[in-house]
Amino acid sequence: MRTLFLLLVALCGLSACETPQPVKPEGAAVRIKDTHYHTKFCGHYVFGTQWYYVPMHKHGVDCGHEQVDGNWTLL
Repeated sequence: MRTLFLLLVALCGLSACETPQPVKPEGAAVRIKDTHYHTKFCGHYVFGTQWYYVPMHKHGVDCGHEQVDGNWTLL
């Protein structure tokens, strides 16, 4: 009985460990003009070296992006 209990505890512990999912950008990949000024309403963000656009997106607290060097970034 004790062996069965320990086996169940071990299986529960293993099932709780999940492999982290890779970060995938959302929206369409785009090119940004040098003259574009990013605001919290523009919907653009950068991931790696590529820019993306999410329509109707408003940057802010818990939006999934962080402002780094003036650019909204997906980390």
